[in-house]
Parts: sequence; C-alpha cells; structure tokens
Amino acid sequence: MSELPRGETASVEAHSSVWRWWRSLCDEDRAGRAELRRCATVTEVAFTAPYQRLLQWLGSRLGEGEAKRVAAIAAVLAHIDREPQEESSLARRMGSPRGEGQGSVVSDSRFRHLLRNEDPDELMRELIRAIRQLDRTASVDPLFRDLMRWDERTRVRWARDYYEAAPKPKKEK
Repeated sequence: MSELPRGETASVEAHSSVWRWWRSLCDEDRAGRAELRRCATVTEVAFTAPYQRLLQWLGSRLGEGEAKRVAAIAAVLAHIDREPQEESSLARRMGSPRGEGQGSVVSDSRFRHLLRNEDPDELMRELIRAIRQLDRTASVDPLFRDLMRWDERTRVRWARDYYEAAPKPKKEK
C-alpha cells in the first residue's frame, strides 16, 4: 500500500472496511475509481465492480434502499483524494469561510438543498459537488456513517455544524 494521505497517522487496521475499500480504490484500482467518478446515477454505480466489491467488504445483505445509499456513497468516496489534517465534520468544512470577507465554501442555498435531499441520485450529485469545492478532501468513515443514516437527526447536526462555522453577517449601522 502506498503512503497514507497527508494527516493520516492511525494504522490501517484501526479503520473501517469502507475506509480500507476507499484506500484500495485510491492505491490499487485507479481504473475502478475513474469508472465510479464517471457514474451519473446510483444505477450506473451498481453496475460497477468496485461497488460490488464494497458490498462484499461490508459483508451483509442490504435492503434496496440501503444498497442505493451505498451506491451513492461509493460514487462520492471515489471523488475524495485525501482526508483532512484536522478532524472536522464535512458540514462544518462546507460552512467555513472561503476567505476574508467572503461567504461559506458551499453556499447557504446549496447546503439547504443538500439537506432536503432524499433522492440518492440527487444527493450523490450534490455531495460530489461539495467534495470538489472542498478540494476533494473529506473524512471517509464519518461521511459513510452519516450518509447511511441520513435521517432528520443527522441533517439537524449537519445544519448546526454548518451554521456554527459559517461567517456571521456584518451588522448594519
């Protein structure tokens, strides 16, 4: 296995099956990773060998809804090049300022659209866009857990993280 991404210090054994699948995709299966990156729908993802391998790594039978979520997650993870150096939620990083006096990395309206999404295809597209805006950096295991759950509680936590990190509007005089 090649060098771990910047900021990675824990042993590979300490990571989940999903993280190990992602690392193998980045290190050993560049063609599979490229194939996943080209997929526009969860159905297209379901026809790929890397997705089928992820299902095997997870080691369980999934219902149709869960299998679609895993397909969307597989496509999103294929767009991640590295994990962030500091542990921070994806939503917090989306809300963080782009620069001095600028708005959030991911706009408020785009973030709210993402939170309202239940459709796996649309959620996949929105998250891929957000990952790209974050320089293809995200924490794999927490993202997987959140997206597998993707319930009201998770979305409320994401909203809290985003708005805590978002630049505060300047008060008018």
